[in-house]
Amino acid sequence: MADIQRGDPVEETVLVDLLRRAQEHCDPTAFDGLYLLFADRVYRYLLARVSDPDWAEEITSQVFVRLIEKIDIYRIGPQDNVAIFSAWLYRLAHNKMVDVIRSSKRAQEAPLDQAAYLAGGSDLDTVEDRLDFGRILEKLQFLNEQQREVILWRFIEEMSIAETAQIMQKSEGAVKALQHRALESLRRQLQA
Repeated sequence: MADIQRGDPVEETVLVDLLRRAQEHCDPTAFDGLYLLFADRVYRYLLARVSDPDWAEEITSQVFVRLIEKIDIYRIGPQDNVAIFSAWLYRLAHNKMVDVIRSSKRAQEAPLDQAAYLAGGSDLDTVEDRLDFGRILEKLQFLNEQQREVILWRFIEEMSIAETAQIMQKSEGAVKALQHRALESLRRQLQA
């Protein structure tokens, strides 16, 4: 557990070990490991949706409290637990976010100064890249909810079609079609 760092790539064997220890022994170090592996990913997802860093951080903490409460209902599979657990956790995050939004009715615009958070901050090395990314974020607001989500999962979180389909609870074909429409709409917005 000591060698798990925040935001490390998620490996199947490590994840299954953490899940087993969390479910069977309520091991706090297992929950710490799950947090280290997934907190930044959940936070970026939420930040892209709610646009307020403090709010995204608060919802992220609520998601991990919910994870502790619900860890027993997750069923460890013989394979593909990284994709399946990620989809399950993102669904928890999405549901918690919807609950919070419904209760608070806050506006959902992503400010440009949050662009570095959304991309993890490491891939944007030049000012020009940051400006281009900010312009894209600005135009994402003109897409519908599902189109924004598919762009977020596929290109900001770099998830596969299969992983995105699991998270969005759609078929892979539906995700491909949605992605195509979203990119086409985004292209039109950027040209306008």
